Amino acid sequence: MRRSISGLVVYLGIAAYIVVMSYYTLLKYLTFHTHAADLGIFAQALASTLYYHRLFYESVDVAIIPKPGPIGYSFLDVHFSPTLFLFLPVYAVYPSPVTLLVVQTVIVALGALPIYWLGKHLDREWLGVFFAIIYLLNPLVQGANSFDFHMETIFMPLSLYATYLLITRKWKIYYPVLLLALGTIEFAPIPLMLLGLYYVLVNVRKKRELMHGLVTIALSIIMLLLALWIKSVLNPVGPTTVSPLSGLPEQYASSFSFGILVSVIKNPSLIPSLYSVNGTEKFLYFLELYAPTAFTAFLDPLVLPSLAWPLASFLTSDVIYYNPFFQYSSFSIPFIIIASLMASSKIPIDQMKRLMVLILISTLIVFLGVDPLIHFQYKLTGTDHKIWNALGLIPDNTTVLVQNNLYPPFSNDINAYTQWYPWLKPEYIVAQPNNPWFTWWGTPYNEYVNAALQEGYSVYITIGNSLLVLRANYTGKPIICVPITVSMIPGSITIINGLLSNNKIIHTPSEPPGTWFVASIELPPGQYNITMLYSWSGPEYLRQLNTTLAYIRVNQYTINLTTEENTTSLVLWNNYYGDVTITAYVNYVVNTTIYMNQIIITGPTCN
Repeated sequence: MRRSISGLVVYLGIAAYIVVMSYYTLLKYLTFHTHAADLGIFAQALASTLYYHRLFYESVDVAIIPKPGPIGYSFLDVHFSPTLFLFLPVYAVYPSPVTLLVVQTVIVALGALPIYWLGKHLDREWLGVFFAIIYLLNPLVQGANSFDFHMETIFMPLSLYATYLLITRKWKIYYPVLLLALGTIEFAPIPLMLLGLYYVLVNVRKKRELMHGLVTIALSIIMLLLALWIKSVLNPVGPTTVSPLSGLPEQYASSFSFGILVSVIKNPSLIPSLYSVNGTEKFLYFLELYAPTAFTAFLDPLVLPSLAWPLASFLTSDVIYYNPFFQYSSFSIPFIIIASLMASSKIPIDQMKRLMVLILISTLIVFLGVDPLIHFQYKLTGTDHKIWNALGLIPDNTTVLVQNNLYPPFSNDINAYTQWYPWLKPEYIVAQPNNPWFTWWGTPYNEYVNAALQEGYSVYITIGNSLLVLRANYTGKPIICVPITVSMIPGSITIINGLLSNNKIIHTPSEPPGTWFVASIELPPGQYNITMLYSWSGPEYLRQLNTTLAYIRVNQYTINLTTEENTTSLVLWNNYYGDVTITAYVNYVVNTTIYMNQIIITGPTCN
């Protein structure tokens, strides 16, 4: 009875994880918070193989591949990932990025099973249940799972199965699973090599068991050398920002460079200085990795493989490598969980219970601190529905240039790109101006949009600041036009002389004349109506004189605020995407206070 209950707890935990994380990742996708890098990369790589007969072709990494290799531009030019072939039949069933998100979640969730089984193997079944649930609650597991789709994340459950099969000596299954884990990505052989070393150390006097540890080390070395050789054949220069197509700064990296390991092996004195860069972030990441299990992993030698990634990544200055919301924690988490389970299984029952309480509390503390479900919440809005409907109007198999966060819905199309290469002539350009990716230095869509408008592109679809689609050689009206109304107060206002009170910008007689305030907003091309509502208090005779209290410059236009009116407006034509800057200047008017109550911008005008 107890066995059936323990198993039920694990299965319910797995089911709950699948439901929650599938919903969360799909919500990210539906609200345009997934990315070309890397959900779009994998979707396009699989689709191009299945339907276009181009082996794992994806356009996103073309920017960092100086020239195509023997198989043309391919994901394999950047990463060694033969395990990816297993996803082809899965993707063929339902070719959509949604498939990758759900399948990844299911695979990650099933990683709880070998943890539970290992607890049973150690005659600590409920301890196995406990650590299986701790694994599912681990915020770094959820961080990796919720960030698009990555082979590093697939490594995590595969290495859990491999470690369980190694410890329980199920050799017929162990070696195929080991090869799958080794084939996820080129860094995978390093922690798995250390897994083999661990097995050698704990079985140093058992020749038969020792052999399996040595074989694991040998296979890991062979796969590492094979990965490096294949990458050198397919892409001799390597993924690099030296490529003239990249447009990226030199410090940008698409993957961890083994060159840095070679450098520190040749000159170990570099290590302290390299580790000190971003030292606070690295220390916090170390805590985020090991604190959820109360550092008990260090009580068992199986902690050794978990150290591979932090020790290597801390040599770099790229903070994404030691960030709990990215996929790289997957190289450490499996071994931390199992090492903690192994260590906990060796202590007396009464102490074990207290330790389990400590681990649960530690996990919950880190969960509250860095769990993505808490810190990044998404809601499907009416605007999202409008964007999806609008994107559906763009024909399939047309050449389209798409902003990073809008790219995944287009990723099955071999002609979808994120970067405007010199030879590329897109039919459509798809951007979301109110998203940070619009102005990201790697793919500056604000610059792409303005360059396109100068080259004869016109607005095809506009949904306020939420979607802008340009089409080449288009002369008609936008087929979808949804204007927006923006109130500038108390938004992007910089007050020079005056104060903000009750959402009004006030200039009193005690403040000097001259510049009053500056407001700025970036808007897509089109015609806008700018309305200003103001009021004033002072000598009544000023009303009869129609005195100019202040004047407002809106880009190149000037309008006056007079004592006779309390509203003024302006029609502004914005030729390109860019700033609309409003600067207010106050005249000296005796004993007079001016109130700017509202600045309302409406547009673009849809006619």
